[in-house]
Amino acid sequence: MASVSDNPIDRAEQDLLQRSRGAANLAGGIRDVDASGGYVVGVVGPWGSGKTSIVNMIGEALRREPALPVIEFNPWMFSGTDELIQTFFRELAAQMRLKDPKVAAIAESVNTYADLLSPVEALPVVGAWFSRFRGAAKVIAEYQEKRQGSIADQRHKLSAELAKLDRPIVVVIDDIDRLESTEIRDIFKLVRLTASFPNVVYILAFDRIRVEAALNQSGFDGRAYLEKIIQLGIDVPSVPNSVLLRLLGESLQEAVAELDVLERFDEDAWPDVLMEIVRPLITNMRDVARYCAAVRATSRTLGSQIELVDVLALEAVRVFLPDVFHLVVAGRDGLTTTSPASFDERYEDPRLKGQVEAIVAGGVEKPDVVKALIERIFPAARRHIGSNSYDSSWRPGWLRTRRVAHPDVFALYLEQVSNDGLRAFSNAEKAFAVLDDEVALGALLRSCDISELEDVVSALEAFETEFPVDAVVPASRVLLNLLPNMPERPRGMMTFVDARLVVVRVVLRLLRRLDSRDKVMEAAGQILIEVPSFASRFELITIVGYREGAGHRLVSETDARVLEKQFREQLATAPSSRLVGEKNLLRLLYSPKFFGNDGEAVHVDPKDMQLTRALLLDAQSIVRSQQVGTRSVQKRVRLSWNALVEVLGGEPAVKEAVDALRSTADDEIKPVIELADRYLAGWRPSEWGDD
Repeated sequence: MASVSDNPIDRAEQDLLQRSRGAANLAGGIRDVDASGGYVVGVVGPWGSGKTSIVNMIGEALRREPALPVIEFNPWMFSGTDELIQTFFRELAAQMRLKDPKVAAIAESVNTYADLLSPVEALPVVGAWFSRFRGAAKVIAEYQEKRQGSIADQRHKLSAELAKLDRPIVVVIDDIDRLESTEIRDIFKLVRLTASFPNVVYILAFDRIRVEAALNQSGFDGRAYLEKIIQLGIDVPSVPNSVLLRLLGESLQEAVAELDVLERFDEDAWPDVLMEIVRPLITNMRDVARYCAAVRATSRTLGSQIELVDVLALEAVRVFLPDVFHLVVAGRDGLTTTSPASFDERYEDPRLKGQVEAIVAGGVEKPDVVKALIERIFPAARRHIGSNSYDSSWRPGWLRTRRVAHPDVFALYLEQVSNDGLRAFSNAEKAFAVLDDEVALGALLRSCDISELEDVVSALEAFETEFPVDAVVPASRVLLNLLPNMPERPRGMMTFVDARLVVVRVVLRLLRRLDSRDKVMEAAGQILIEVPSFASRFELITIVGYREGAGHRLVSETDARVLEKQFREQLATAPSSRLVGEKNLLRLLYSPKFFGNDGEAVHVDPKDMQLTRALLLDAQSIVRSQQVGTRSVQKRVRLSWNALVEVLGGEPAVKEAVDALRSTADDEIKPVIELADRYLAGWRPSEWGDD
């Protein structure tokens, strides 16, 4: 497979577009042309169409026996008309000396002609010497008059010598369209002035539109000017669509072959993305080379972290529609924010819609490409362009398949640095792979940073439809045993998310993989026996039971009552030394009341100072409130008073416990005792949050 480079080819054997035969035919035509009065060939095509490659292959064919002398002139090495003419003939003379003897013999005449064409100021000594004398202008004028005669004589002599050649000299001037407008005009003035030399054939390569525009600036018709100069115009043939697609595919394959990115390549999605997004933006082989270089660089950094099809689509837009890509970056929220479960356009965030509309408006040159980008790559934004909507239930799937439709994956593409969400999901993928191995799963999750553990567990939900039945018991044990050590994390300034809800959701989805209540009951027994934490046990019993608003009725009602009764008995008989280490102790001891009308909280002896201290500390909660007219948030400490009174057996028992702790109170418990005294005195916080 041949590699596609951004550089032009210089040999027919490198030809991937099957243009070498046409180039050889053109070379044959140049050999046969009547160049007795000079001849000018124009190879015309837009930037990147392969003009230089065709010119190089023509030159290669002309150098074959019987070889024609081919001289290449670089128009970038001059500035100004006078310097151009002088440089052209000096370069012509220098290269002619390297050719066969007949051509080399004419080189001195060409060099003499170049000297005569040089401006007076450029002649060594003469210019500086003349300027020292009065009347220098008159002397210079006389010198120039004499020189004009010499130029005419030398031109006639040079023409006569060129006419004696048995084959023409070919002069190639490429990259004309990359010059500034004044320089383009100078080049064509040069050709117009020298094109009549016998046995000199010019091959000029340029973009017609660019050159005509530059010539038009001189005040005359650029197209008509070209028609007077160019005797044979050759338009670079367009690349056949089938050939361009084949070479694009081969080049992409080569670009990513060693990067291990094809393991995440959606073969079903690629044809649509190729034909609707990538192919419309690629018009020539230079585009192919630029695109493949960009894909390789980005893929080298990202590896297989992102679906390759999405990378291919975005890189095409980034390379060929940079203004649209800028809007895509700015509109990342609009592109990746899913619709609410019950979508109503009346309540749509106008900012999100505005971002997507800005992207569409910015893509007026390629509207179909931009529309396809939204529909194929960012489905969450479809609703903003009149298509169907996607709610948050789609996000786990996008995350699993690493589609940029998910905001965390898109952030990775843009920032090329893994973010918290993706790191967590990567660990969740590893956890899913060992979900039925209790030892391996426990070791993997315990190795995660404790601050990221909640995100890792939450990301497991993306695999719920594939949870193996054999993983229900071991995975539930591991998760429930991790629960006591998972920290509560603030989300914003106003709320805290309870990590237990994250664990509960995953355990629930695991248990739902079992197809009968008896199997769930059997699994629950196997799980509970290996879960020492009462708080974690309570969560499992709640999940499978019938508690209003929390239970999911996964076991029979009779079995649920058995589990609840066993739990209360175990809780009531547990020693204080074990209970004080439980998280959310007050809620835990109060929890049997949640099981039904006959449920009763576990009572604590107010004389048990170790346990009552733990209860009082756990009874604290922070209430946040905000008054009208101010943005400041006030925080106040409150006690879960009713639950505390229930667990200790009444307010007198609470007072007894507080008084017992008072004499040995430290700085941690003192504020709680003072607050409890206020409650015992009859104070209660108002529902408006003020004291």
